[in-house]
Amino acid sequence: MLRLRLPLAFLLLLLLTWLSLPLRAEIITAPVDTREYRYLQLENGLRVVVISDPRTDKAAVSLNVSVGSNANPAERPGLAHFLEHMLFLGTEKYPEADSYQKFISSQGGSHNAFTAYENTNYFFDVEASALPEALDRFAQFFIAPLFTAEYVDRERHAVHSEYQAKLREDSRRSFEAQKQVLNPEHHYSRFAVGSLETLANSDDSHIRHELIEFYKRYYSANLMTLAMIGPQPVEQLESLARRAFSAVENRNAAPFVDQAPLFVEGRLPAQLNIETLRETRLLSLSFPMPPIREHWQQKPLYYLSSLIGYEGSGSLLSLLKEKGWVRSLSASPALDLPGQAMFQIQMELTEAGWNAVDQIATDTFAFIETLRQEGINAELFAEERQLAEVQFRFRMPGDPVHEVMRLSQALQHYPVPYLLKADYYFGEFDAELIQHYLDQMRPDNLLLTLEGQDLPTDQVEPRYQTAYSIKPIDEARLALWQAPEMDERLHVRKRNPYVADKLELIATEDFAHPQAIWSKPGSVLWYLPDNEFQRPKADFYFSLLSPVANQSAHNTMLAHLYTRMVMDQLNEPLYDAALAGLGVSLYPHMQGISLKLSGFSDKQPLLLETLVTAMRNPILDETRFDRIHDQLREELENSAQEKPYNQAFNHLYNHLVGSWTREQKLTALKSINIEDLQQFYPRLLEPAGLRLLAHGNLSKDTAITMAQQVSKTLQPAQLGWLAEPPHVLSLPESEPLIDTFLTEHGDASALLYLQGPDEDLRTRAAVALISEIASTPFYSRLRTEKQYGYIVFANFLPVRERAGMALVVQSPNTDPFVLATEYNRFLQDISAMLAKISKEELQRYKQSLLSRINQRDTNLNERTERYWRELDRENFEFDTRARLSEHTLSLSREELSTMMESLMSRQLLVRNFGTTVEENVKQQAQLDDDVRLNALKHEQLGLPLE
Repeated sequence: MLRLRLPLAFLLLLLLTWLSLPLRAEIITAPVDTREYRYLQLENGLRVVVISDPRTDKAAVSLNVSVGSNANPAERPGLAHFLEHMLFLGTEKYPEADSYQKFISSQGGSHNAFTAYENTNYFFDVEASALPEALDRFAQFFIAPLFTAEYVDRERHAVHSEYQAKLREDSRRSFEAQKQVLNPEHHYSRFAVGSLETLANSDDSHIRHELIEFYKRYYSANLMTLAMIGPQPVEQLESLARRAFSAVENRNAAPFVDQAPLFVEGRLPAQLNIETLRETRLLSLSFPMPPIREHWQQKPLYYLSSLIGYEGSGSLLSLLKEKGWVRSLSASPALDLPGQAMFQIQMELTEAGWNAVDQIATDTFAFIETLRQEGINAELFAEERQLAEVQFRFRMPGDPVHEVMRLSQALQHYPVPYLLKADYYFGEFDAELIQHYLDQMRPDNLLLTLEGQDLPTDQVEPRYQTAYSIKPIDEARLALWQAPEMDERLHVRKRNPYVADKLELIATEDFAHPQAIWSKPGSVLWYLPDNEFQRPKADFYFSLLSPVANQSAHNTMLAHLYTRMVMDQLNEPLYDAALAGLGVSLYPHMQGISLKLSGFSDKQPLLLETLVTAMRNPILDETRFDRIHDQLREELENSAQEKPYNQAFNHLYNHLVGSWTREQKLTALKSINIEDLQQFYPRLLEPAGLRLLAHGNLSKDTAITMAQQVSKTLQPAQLGWLAEPPHVLSLPESEPLIDTFLTEHGDASALLYLQGPDEDLRTRAAVALISEIASTPFYSRLRTEKQYGYIVFANFLPVRERAGMALVVQSPNTDPFVLATEYNRFLQDISAMLAKISKEELQRYKQSLLSRINQRDTNLNERTERYWRELDRENFEFDTRARLSEHTLSLSREELSTMMESLMSRQLLVRNFGTTVEENVKQQAQLDDDVRLNALKHEQLGLPLE
């Protein structure tokens, strides 16, 4: 798989160009982009791009500071991350610790931030009318934060909780272990999250003072860039930016630049072994590289990534799959730092591949040699340029908050005219430059990393307790790779057959929503041409509704195996299609299987024919089956390593919708062989109901032809049954239930699910409004005030059409008994609040909820997904949002109080005690309600008693 990880960050590139740019530098836009862009620089040096989008009902803002964990003092790991946390907890103008969060939440918005190696990014979105006040509150972070001593001490625990929450995540554990091979003088090699230990006060150092000093040193207007989107005209957005951010002080700060080399001379070639908790087998071949940031126009590593990561005919992945050694492969720049970079080829191995690492490396170097001989090709580079040009020309705008996050970072790193286009821009083909980077992919410049279980290790990384070892690679292995045996099956990819040729827009009819334009017994096609987004793209979805798909755990696993076998069989053509802007997803669900085909509409009928032919006649060979069977087993087994709160949601859904448990699926999977699959998949397809949706740049005739093709190939002539929507377990009233599960994670967790009394749309509106009111106070009390953990939230949680609300905490320091008590106190307080809430305050929360309900679709796919959900609930008027809005507006305070009582009467607590909770506390737990829950599922959902 090719991972497009194009650089967005380089601090000093083109500094002279920036200084000489006019204040109104023109930004290159796509021809179909209807937004208006303006670049400006405030007098304090802060650089800004504002975007006017009359179609958006949300405003979004992101401010990027070009300092991150790179500037942490050696004795203060995590200081930059801790500072990011602290800026949310009160400013001189708005001193309350939860003032910002309350305002953003009450205006239908969301907010967050992240600290990376070279930058820290703060962002929010909000109802457009609230932008001026939201902007004023946000800007105060960078003008006059309080750093209140009480919250400095409390928030240290939140950072520590964030660190502890990922102690058993293999990705984080491996990341820290990989740093051990780097030069310890380079700041990238250091711990960046922070903990109670690293952020503690000492006799000669006070953490609050160090926070303030770090802030004053680096949080300077000249190191900040800002991006804003809203429906307001650019002149108004510019005025808002000037008013809010002109007071940010310009301290003429110098950005931190690490001068140390990433690797100590003589360290490579080496092998790094990392022991994982999950059953996994990963092989990485990494090569230090010269810097790549100044070559953003030529994109040498992007070009090499596209060839090495290619998955079509003749590719490295195809060969290694054929040999039964590899499941997946990706190639990309793994590090892109000032002055240096690193390129990585990573593979997920099979069990056979785990015993053939040296042979896999040999084939990899053989493919690299093939690239040297025939891969630096002007024609292929031109195709990359063509694909990128088409993608940019018809680029769908992202949702506002992700757009501003991307642009605020790009502002610091690309010339202003190329803010939008840089990732899609290919300059002149430079064979010598590409060859220079390819020449770094040598055995003597290699870091070979193995991640898996039962590896020889001799050291332990101290923060995450990851066992690892670093050993030099001996001369015999290097000699094998320096003159690899070539394989005639390897060759550089050919031209792509799925590149769109016809990019014209069809003439559209003006429908308000999808119409049923073709049907036969058991199937119907819904159709809507696009007359808003104006791209030559379409979404074509269909579901085969089968009574056998989820009939048992055995059938569920067979459906998973079937869809994966088909997708794996088609991996080569689907990869070409993906490069050409066509995406395909085939997956099982409780009612059957679904396929989603999206992207440029020109070649969709061609690709659809390939897809349905393979679905009807899958190639069920033993080697592929064994590989996919093993992969599915590992995924199920490894799910026991997920965060406790994620596992809690899995348990909740198992109870509510009657899905099969992990243990039931594993038991069923172990008994399945390829003959079972051969006998099952025809039953999955026949009989099957068929629901189709065509939306976008497809003519009515083309959509009907595609639907008929699916029906003819996959659907029988006669349909002998009617599909029923899955039922949701109705919790008994005034009988709170408890389910406890075990994990190996240190954190405890408690998920309290409160269920609405019915599936009525008014109930849904009332529960959603209560959740809107409760979410910020819950976070403020249990996260900010009580410091129970980093993962704390209260969310509206509908399960199909049944409304509900979930209270969730994952805690490293508090057991579920205490959490459950706190939940009950909180719910009592919310009940009291609802009983006396003013009309004005209630109206504010209604408007906040309405802005979420009615948020505009920013692209074709978002709208298709909304229509698809309406078809799933069989609402052929497609008006759920409108009706939900009407109910929300008319809800009274008394109705909310009544609904709150009803919610509190139907409870299911899903809890986990964690490994750090003392045994005497665990022993106080009453017996769980397993028997009662199983009886309810048997009675209501027809599941067998366990």
